[in-house]
Amino acid sequence: MLKCLLLYTTLLFVLFFEVKAQELPLDTIKVREISQKQGLSQLNALSLEFDNLGYLWIATENGLNRYNGDRMKVFKTSNEPGSLLDDHIRDLYQSNDTLWLATNTNSICAYILNEDQFISFNDKLDFDKFPSLKFAYNITPINERYLLAGTINYCVLIDRKTLSFKKFSITDEMDNEYITSIVPFKKNSFLLSTNYKDCFVFDYKKQKLQPLHATQSKSVNLVLKWGKDRILFATTSGLYVYNTTDNQLKPINTPFQKGEITGLFIWYDNQVLISAANHNYLLDDSYQCREITFLGEKEKTIYTTIRSVEKDIQGGVWLGSEGRGVLYYHPKQQKFTTLRIKVDNAPKEDFISIFNFLKEKDTLWMATEFGIVRYLINQDKYKLYLTNNLDYTLAKDHSGTLWAGGFGDGLLKYNRENDSFDPVLLPITDNEVIHITPISKDSIWVHTWSDGIYSLNINDYKIKQKTINGKSLIRSRNSYIDSSGSIWLASDNGLYQIQDHKTTYYGSLSNERVFSITEDLKNNIWAGTAKGLNKINVATGEVDHFTQQEGLPNDFIYGVEADHKGNIWVSTNFGVSQFNPDTETFTNYTEQDGLQNNEFNGKASYKDDSGRLYFGGMNGFNIINVDSIPINKIPGNTVLEDIQLFGKSIQKNIVYSKELRLSHEQNVITFNYTNLNYLWPEKNLFRFKLEGFDKQWRPVTKERSSTYTNLNPGVYTFKVQGSNNELIWGDIESFKIIINSPWYQKLWFKILLTLFLVMAVSGFVMYRHWKERELNKKLSKRVKDRTYSLLESNLALQTTLEITKKQKENISYLMRELNHRVKNNLQLMTSLIDFQNVTSKSPEHRQQLKQLQSRIFTIAKIHDSLNQQDLNTEQIRLDKFIHQLALDIISFSGSIIKLETNLSSLIVPNDHLTYIGLILNELITNSIKHAFDKEHPNPQVSIFLQKTDQDVILEYSDNGKGFTDFNPHASETMGISLIQLLTEELEMDLEIKSDKGCCFRFIKKVVNSANN
Repeated sequence: MLKCLLLYTTLLFVLFFEVKAQELPLDTIKVREISQKQGLSQLNALSLEFDNLGYLWIATENGLNRYNGDRMKVFKTSNEPGSLLDDHIRDLYQSNDTLWLATNTNSICAYILNEDQFISFNDKLDFDKFPSLKFAYNITPINERYLLAGTINYCVLIDRKTLSFKKFSITDEMDNEYITSIVPFKKNSFLLSTNYKDCFVFDYKKQKLQPLHATQSKSVNLVLKWGKDRILFATTSGLYVYNTTDNQLKPINTPFQKGEITGLFIWYDNQVLISAANHNYLLDDSYQCREITFLGEKEKTIYTTIRSVEKDIQGGVWLGSEGRGVLYYHPKQQKFTTLRIKVDNAPKEDFISIFNFLKEKDTLWMATEFGIVRYLINQDKYKLYLTNNLDYTLAKDHSGTLWAGGFGDGLLKYNRENDSFDPVLLPITDNEVIHITPISKDSIWVHTWSDGIYSLNINDYKIKQKTINGKSLIRSRNSYIDSSGSIWLASDNGLYQIQDHKTTYYGSLSNERVFSITEDLKNNIWAGTAKGLNKINVATGEVDHFTQQEGLPNDFIYGVEADHKGNIWVSTNFGVSQFNPDTETFTNYTEQDGLQNNEFNGKASYKDDSGRLYFGGMNGFNIINVDSIPINKIPGNTVLEDIQLFGKSIQKNIVYSKELRLSHEQNVITFNYTNLNYLWPEKNLFRFKLEGFDKQWRPVTKERSSTYTNLNPGVYTFKVQGSNNELIWGDIESFKIIINSPWYQKLWFKILLTLFLVMAVSGFVMYRHWKERELNKKLSKRVKDRTYSLLESNLALQTTLEITKKQKENISYLMRELNHRVKNNLQLMTSLIDFQNVTSKSPEHRQQLKQLQSRIFTIAKIHDSLNQQDLNTEQIRLDKFIHQLALDIISFSGSIIKLETNLSSLIVPNDHLTYIGLILNELITNSIKHAFDKEHPNPQVSIFLQKTDQDVILEYSDNGKGFTDFNPHASETMGISLIQLLTEELEMDLEIKSDKGCCFRFIKKVVNSANN
């Protein structure tokens, strides 16, 4: 009672004393809009809540939404069992696997996440007796066991363990009074505000509800727990702060009208977001209040009332609004700040293009499309030296003089005393200066657009044209002097290095149009071209190319700068990229990250002495401190959301499942997944693989689904890993897929099939064994019969063989007897001739007998040769026969004559032997008789035998006296006639020559080599 009196006294005291708040200037907060474009079911976002996986749940007046950063899944009422019971949802609270809902006409409901089922508690609340319980407005956790819900006329204590509900009436003074907010108050108690005027304290230990007397004279609409010991009260008479330690209630002076407050929410840095009828404010610890404006797409102002605020694990704030959907804000949403030139004398107010930078202490000089701009950084003041020409370059020589140049201005020199840029007249035809290179304390190089490069003596202004490899280098828009003193020149004709008066041309770049040059910490040169980034190893001359294929957002490189960490920064036609040479990966930034625009300008890149980087474009410039770029280090949770079979989603809650069994026909599977990183979720990347099918991870992709076709039965594990906008990878999500085999591939079928095959094989083997036995019986009988028959045939055959053997012996005996008788007869004939020769007194007659005897001798030799052959052989070696017969004839004659032979191996039929032998006898006999005189010193006969493809040649010759006046073809002598006759029988041609002896040449045309 004493405490209540003290609170009341305090309230009266504050009527005479106010804590006044200082009104602060209006601030803007740039937000992303989540609306029907992303699938939101309705634009009144009444409550927001994150579940344990990281999904954002959005309660609207027309359905429940689950958002994954890319698209919505909408739950609405239907007649299906377990579906949503009421589309109008006012408040959400998630704990463990249950999402609790405060609905418009079904009071408190619950959604069991892992069962994908909504349940109601209508049977426990008795709507027939207490109809106002249907209308729930909020729900708040008390502890791990209890929830406290607010409805019309009641607050309801919910025991989650027993699912019991206990109601407490809040008033009897007014119908339809409902609880607007519930916040922790003191120990074991909560503070409740209503839409009427009352404020209650609920002690859940004592389960007692009573009014808060400190506010009885005020109509409290909302309360907010602010820190440890402060509570904000939004009343019809203004905003008050109540200190729970000293029970002091004090008013806060605010810039908005009394009674306008519709929402109180905790903001960043212990600030409070106050929403009041389409106006929003921030209240800080010192009770200073300033109005804030939300800027949406294209920086349009969003006028709305905030109904709910929720923070995510990455530090982002989500705001549910009336009529504008959900707004998302993150303090690190934009990594960079854009600066824009603000001067009064520019031809236009915005979109002033910048082309070059130069920094002197606190002054930043810029070459722009209208002249030179000086920016005093500390004072945030700009000055335009208007030339109405596009100024393109700035440089500072070794003596500290500032030079400038551009299109139409020629060369300009800054006069520090007069604070003006004065033109320098030069005796050159081209007045378009696109670059200036300080060379020494006495000279600079002036690069012109179409007339090449000139060396200018800054003391006497004498000028001399520079040639590169004997030519004037035009459109040389940039240069760089590296750590070794080499001068590098960028031009439309390529990249040149000048060192010690030696010029090297690099012709292997990705494109010959070079816009910018820099050097990294390892002394590599980097060149930006119209077709990618190039790295030049100066020591080896090796050039590496990097294009969109390697990760660049755009191949057109305007500016290249190296930071102190070894990274390379490039400006392109689609943002700025940071390249890590060690990992060879690009981190790409766009206008979403706070850049002036996605398109940058040529030459508009610069690095100052402190390491800050400057990039300019068509809508301002960015100053980048590489050490202070905010990085989102929380990767977000990767979730497998859905599995489709043949393009149709399966009716299963895949998000809360870990395994799925499919039939062998369900082998075309699509996996849908997401990463619950909400800070630029469109930059989330994914990699995945299906273990059992893929041997390695698939390439990184932006796609949120992957399809596999014609999968064989088996066990697979689908693994997917997502990254956030910084390419920081999260945990791997795994899901097991079991594709069952068809019945004919099941184990039981294989066992039965094996048993059947074993039985079939066994039966077949047994049948074969039986057939073989039967066959063996038949064969045994047949063998016996055949054996008997063979024995009889064998006996008959033996008898025949014995008879044949006897006959063969008889024939052999007869042949031996016949040969013996022939030889005896031939010997007898020879003896009779010898006898006749002795008794004959006529020399001519004796000569004829001698010749006859020689012929008989020859026939005897032929007979001997034939007898020596096998009886079955019908051919004989002619070369051996001729050689032996010639020796025998010469020996028989008793003459001393040398025999010379050159005989090729030749086989002839036996029936040719007699003719050839008689011819040879006649020839040798003739030579002995007629060719050699007694005085001949070395009588010799020669026999030559050769076989070719066309004929067989037998040649006989001697070295006697030959023929004299004798025509052998017309001769009628017995010997020549016999030779010609025998030659005709052999079908041979005969040629006779007499030249240093006599020569007989027998030629046989070959018709069939096998028979000749």
